[in-house]
Amino acid sequence: MTVQKSFIESEDIKFSAQITKFATNLPTYQTILGVTDEEVKSATADAVFFAYVLMWMGSNRDFSGASTSYKDLARDGNGTDVLGVLPTSAVLAIPPPAVLANIQKRFSDLAGSIKKSGNYNDTIGKALGIIAPESTFVPADGKPLLTITLVEGGFPQIKFTMSEYEGIQLLKDSGAGLTLLNVVTHPTYIDKSGMPGPGKTAVFSYRAIYLYKGVPVGANSDVVTITVTG
Repeated sequence: MTVQKSFIESEDIKFSAQITKFATNLPTYQTILGVTDEEVKSATADAVFFAYVLMWMGSNRDFSGASTSYKDLARDGNGTDVLGVLPTSAVLAIPPPAVLANIQKRFSDLAGSIKKSGNYNDTIGKALGIIAPESTFVPADGKPLLTITLVEGGFPQIKFTMSEYEGIQLLKDSGAGLTLLNVVTHPTYIDKSGMPGPGKTAVFSYRAIYLYKGVPVGANSDVVTITVTG
C-alpha cells in the first residue's frame, strides 16, 4: 500500500529549503500558472525572512550555550580559577523586512491554488517542491511504541500511533504474566482493570502488537511498566 504524506516539510530546516526552492523557481512558471507578481514577491519575502530567522536562532543558541558555560565557570569554577574573555554574540546581517505571521499557510494556500491550474503537472510540482513524497506501507514492518502515564483516578493511560493499522492487541501483566487485556482501536486507552485496594500499590506492565485486517502483524512492542496506587 502506498501512503501519501503532506507535501509540507515538518522540520524547520527542510521547510526553509522547501519554500526557498518554491520562491526561486516560481517565476519560471508564473505566467502559465496564473500566479501574480504580488504572490511571487510575497513567496520570496517569506522564504528570505524565514531563512534569516533560523540563522538568528542558531546564532543565539550558540551564544546562549557559551554564555551559560562562562557564567557557570565564573560561579563554580572547574578546578582552576582562570576565566577567559567574555563570549561575544554573533554579528548578523541586517534583517530583511518582517513579513506577516503564518508563512506556512500562505505557502500551502498558494501551492493549493497552483495545483488547481489547468496547466499544472507533476514536472512543475517537482520543480516547485510541492509534491508529497510517497512511502510504502508494509504491515509486517510495524512495531508499536507505547507511552504510559497516570491520569485522573490513578489509572494507567497507554498511547500509541495508529498509522495505517486497525489498532493493537494489548497484553497486561499484573504480576502473573502477560495475558490479553483488550483489542484497542483508538490511539489512547485507559486501563481501569485490576486496580489495587485503597492505599495499596501494584506494578502493571504492558506489551502490544499491531493488528492489520484482524491479524497480529509486525513485532511486539517493548514492555512498558508503571506503578499504580489504589
